[in-house]
Amino acid sequence: MYYPILKGKQYELAALKELIGHIPPNNVCPILEPVKVNLSAIATSIFSLSRYGITPWVIINPSQGDFSGAASTITTPLLSQLTTLGGGTGQFIPCIKVCGATDVSGINLLRTLQTPFVAYVEGEITPILASYLIRASIIALDPDQTDHSILRNFSSIVLFRDSFDKKTRNLDYGTESYYSELHTNYRLTPNAIGFGDYTILGQRFSKGGGPAYVVTLHLSYLDQNRLSHMYVRHFSSHSDSTSQSDPGGKFREALSLLVLHVNSNSMDFINTEGLQEFYKYHNSRHYPGLGIAKKCSIKHHIQTLSTW
Repeated sequence: MYYPILKGKQYELAALKELIGHIPPNNVCPILEPVKVNLSAIATSIFSLSRYGITPWVIINPSQGDFSGAASTITTPLLSQLTTLGGGTGQFIPCIKVCGATDVSGINLLRTLQTPFVAYVEGEITPILASYLIRASIIALDPDQTDHSILRNFSSIVLFRDSFDKKTRNLDYGTESYYSELHTNYRLTPNAIGFGDYTILGQRFSKGGGPAYVVTLHLSYLDQNRLSHMYVRHFSSHSDSTSQSDPGGKFREALSLLVLHVNSNSMDFINTEGLQEFYKYHNSRHYPGLGIAKKCSIKHHIQTLSTW
């Protein structure tokens, strides 16, 4: 099963909702971390996903965005929001986030929460932390940060990585970057039930930048000639990279490169909802904004991995 890890931001939630009906509900389980105190948008997303048969994990002790530095849980206000939507029929799985072995508040929640829960661990799992994590029914973890002898202590795990080679500047992206082989080999870990990633985003929360000097569009694909590992193609505008002017023109430049490449290499790319949306903007020459462009890439990435 595929576990995309997303923040509760506008375009990430929109990507999920727009994929309803286009991804198999029995093979995709989003892990959502709220980043806004106003929980109405994430509650609406949970409700929509639930109606389609997807029950997401929702981090009940978020620590990014509006919740940076907070130690409280959002379970009660989130349930209150869901009560107003279809009589509270929206379902989610409570998930405890643990930043690492020194995350006192996260570990305390692991020790005291009485209802069934899953866990998401960003950092290293020490033997002491592992003893508390055993209470979770499933644990999402980064296998590169934990000794494999510890992994055997858990009955069910999800393996994830922060795989996207995120650059500080769009100007720094090359033509292509390696992404991950985790989807092909997670089953080599006996107790692994799935794999996850942060799509074409990074682990850390970002509010989003201002106008870009260079517009870069990202398109994931599974390379059949390289063991079906995932790579990401990068398509960057090439005119006037010293100015932030004309973002629409730069978007169309990058999009033309994307369409030209996909047309020439159509067997490499799954014809996803995100890719079709890129083509729609190319045909209409409409500039929808960089947030929408990122949403298209997220949709394409999730749908590409959804049937793996």
